[in-house]
Amino acid sequence: MPRRFSLFVLILTCLARSASAQTVLPDFTGVDSLARSVRFRDNIYELTRELTAPYTDKLPKVRSIFIWITDNIRYDYKFFNKGEEIKVPACRGGQDCDEVMANWEKKFLTTVLRKRKAVCEGYALLFTRMCDIAGIEAATINGYTRTQPYEIGHAGPIDHAWNAVWLDSSWHLLDPTWAAGVCTEDENSGKLNGFQKKYNNYYFLTSFEEFSRNHFPQYTRWVLKPGYTKDKFAANPYYDPATLSRIRLLSPQSGMINGQKGDTIHFKFDYTGQIEKLQVNSNLFRNPDIWGWEQVSKRKKVWVKDTFAVKRQRYVSFVRKGDRVEFDFIIPENSLYYLDILFDYQRVMRFKVVIDKKGK
Repeated sequence: MPRRFSLFVLILTCLARSASAQTVLPDFTGVDSLARSVRFRDNIYELTRELTAPYTDKLPKVRSIFIWITDNIRYDYKFFNKGEEIKVPACRGGQDCDEVMANWEKKFLTTVLRKRKAVCEGYALLFTRMCDIAGIEAATINGYTRTQPYEIGHAGPIDHAWNAVWLDSSWHLLDPTWAAGVCTEDENSGKLNGFQKKYNNYYFLTSFEEFSRNHFPQYTRWVLKPGYTKDKFAANPYYDPATLSRIRLLSPQSGMINGQKGDTIHFKFDYTGQIEKLQVNSNLFRNPDIWGWEQVSKRKKVWVKDTFAVKRQRYVSFVRKGDRVEFDFIIPENSLYYLDILFDYQRVMRFKVVIDKKGK
């Protein structure tokens, strides 16, 4: 079955200060509807004016630009599959570097708007440019992301670009790429094989506390919380993108769990969704998948439940009071090195286990 995951990719840079708290947002129904009705007519200035002129406050202007970009720009998964990078011109001696970059950016964004597709750098640069035209201070940030379960403990490469916008005397974070939709990935080749437009409001003016669970900037000036470091980001657990907005981990406080055989790990989190069955998978035991493809003819497969696999499932007892969920897990062996938490047969988090060798 194709896997779905939030979009991630390339890079860029800029500057920052201050910290953003979670913003209580107004109803944007009217703003969103108008933004989605606007058509691009080969002029970025006219486009920006049409999107922002109806409003006096900066917030609805930012919202209108963000919605238009996420609704009209598709993720260029074919470019991503090539493994190429955006070619930024080198600034040679005697050249005006600002002019060189401005000319390149103008051509680059013209191509993005004409083709209606981009990777993350295109989304982020377009948002920054349109905000600039509208008289709103914004910036493009490059940095690290957490997109795969095996990345716990490592920040990985600089592989993504997103935005910050200055509103109400502080910086607020946005990710138009990840808000635009999802891609499907071929499990055999690892290549992306399609893009589905699916707006995700979680990445509009997200608080730093939320955003930093799967984003970390290259430059510390964009770290909007004192004391938060790249090492702390690297130690975050992996969160399934579909569950991220509904779950708040309380314990353990890191995705890196230290312990040894016989130790009890206490898990505690707030979750706003429903949970009927809770399970734990690991490198030592994995519940078999209960769904799979069944060949019913030479040309037809159907997605069916495996009744035999259902009988082999192991479940974990948990206590729930309101949104608060708690359960314990005892480390069975010192060869344990990861734990997956599953809600109703779907992985929602992964933790890495580091065995205390001195206590073995």
